[in-house]
Amino acid sequence: MLTALLLAIWAYLCIYDILGPVFFLGFRPLIAGFGAGIIVGDVQTGMLIGGTLELMALGVYTYGGATIPDFTVGAILGTYFGRDAGFEVGISLAIPAALLLTQVDVLNRFLNFIFVHRADAYAEAGDERGFMRMMWWTSHLIWGLSRAIPVFLAVAFGQPAVEAVSRFFENNPWFNSGISVTGGILPALGFAMLLKILPVDKYPAFLLIGFVLFAYLK
Repeated sequence: MLTALLLAIWAYLCIYDILGPVFFLGFRPLIAGFGAGIIVGDVQTGMLIGGTLELMALGVYTYGGATIPDFTVGAILGTYFGRDAGFEVGISLAIPAALLLTQVDVLNRFLNFIFVHRADAYAEAGDERGFMRMMWWTSHLIWGLSRAIPVFLAVAFGQPAVEAVSRFFENNPWFNSGISVTGGILPALGFAMLLKILPVDKYPAFLLIGFVLFAYLK
């Protein structure tokens, strides 16, 4: 239960970091996985899970309020479940968790409208303390709890599901192979998504130089 509480607090801090005022890049999957690895006592798994999800998250952001998979929570839960069950189980649970949190994110944004509009009213009235109370405490509290509560529940009560997934992997080795192949494709997909938003047509020389350096100096 203590681990569930610590991971929930870490998830809260990670999502709070993207809102401010602290800035330690905790919302990035690699950092989130690293921190979760320290908490569960398996930094290597945390880095593996977080690094894999980081490559998936390259160039992906909530532009215009769009909802994207929560790779931060995915890294935290994947690290916890992968600590004992292995990387394959961890990453196979991390991705669905990240996708599931998109639904929570929609609910979170809906609830935040209430407090954001109240903050607007305080701003129009010149009430700085009221505005800060709405933004830094009430609104941000909902953001943090929208991640902390799912992490706590998953860690505290999700072990039977993890054991079932582990048995599935043991009885179906072909699925392990599929996960390994997919894991090799995901980094390429992340880079492809990043290249799509970069001005590659304008600076093709840099793309070529980067490819050559990576291919021959890795």
